[in-house]
Amino acid sequence: MNNEKLYAWLAFAAVAVFWGTTFFAIRIGVQSFPPMLMAGFRHSMGGVLIVSYFIWKGYKLPNRAEFKTLAINGILMLVIGNGLVTWAEIYVSSGLAALICALTPIWIVVLNSFTGSKEKITWTVFVGLAICMAGQVLIFNTNLKDFANPNYTLGIIAIIVANLSWAAGTLYSKNNTTTVQPLFGAGLQMLVAGCILTTIGTAKGEWTQLHPTNEAVYALLYLVVFGSIVGYGAYMYVIKALPTTIVSTYAYINTLVAVLLGWLFLNEELNFTLALAMAITIGGVWLVNKGRRKV
Repeated sequence: MNNEKLYAWLAFAAVAVFWGTTFFAIRIGVQSFPPMLMAGFRHSMGGVLIVSYFIWKGYKLPNRAEFKTLAINGILMLVIGNGLVTWAEIYVSSGLAALICALTPIWIVVLNSFTGSKEKITWTVFVGLAICMAGQVLIFNTNLKDFANPNYTLGIIAIIVANLSWAAGTLYSKNNTTTVQPLFGAGLQMLVAGCILTTIGTAKGEWTQLHPTNEAVYALLYLVVFGSIVGYGAYMYVIKALPTTIVSTYAYINTLVAVLLGWLFLNEELNFTLALAMAITIGGVWLVNKGRRKV
């Protein structure tokens, strides 16, 4: 294995593990941190640190066309994708949020089929999709009473929309490459997203609700370092270096890490039905990825 491949797989491992922990950190943070400001601070701080480093190293800012590409990707993945998940975790457990986000590879397949891709949706993919849906139905069937709470329902919808936007951003980034160094580009995306999310939080009057606990501050700092700088930077590198089919499998490990952390430290429910639903969903996603092939 050459160094480039080794770096790609190390970056993939970082995404798979660290992003699983971010659901846990977000859940802790939003207990006392306004969600849009928390997401805005996270990406602004990460962006400033990364961009400052690359400018200090002598890197030039991208041209207008490349900056536009990076900005669009930042809006799709960080403002809509991450911003909605952060808000939703006020009302939805971190484990359940991760389970729904495990469907991201499914949305990538669905959206990819509308982009003129040469990938063919096979019967294996259809079976995998059906299995995924069965897993999700089982999950929600055990939480039907929670849908009586409109905030919970909105939280679920927000996570689904976030998934769609994240999948769209992944495909957009894959199909609209730039010459910008991947981590530098990720930092610029974070700056754009951080400014937008902080503006949204300000417009919502979240500054008056800003009374974070020490635990929330530690969670935010963890998200800045391991969620944004390490995690998102690694993801931007991985989607350029490895096939989309392989990259999307990070969701399997994310889900396991998030569910276990929520169960161990946040007293979130983990019973046989939920474990079975998780296994069914991940199995379906695996089948979908296995069934994707070029025509």
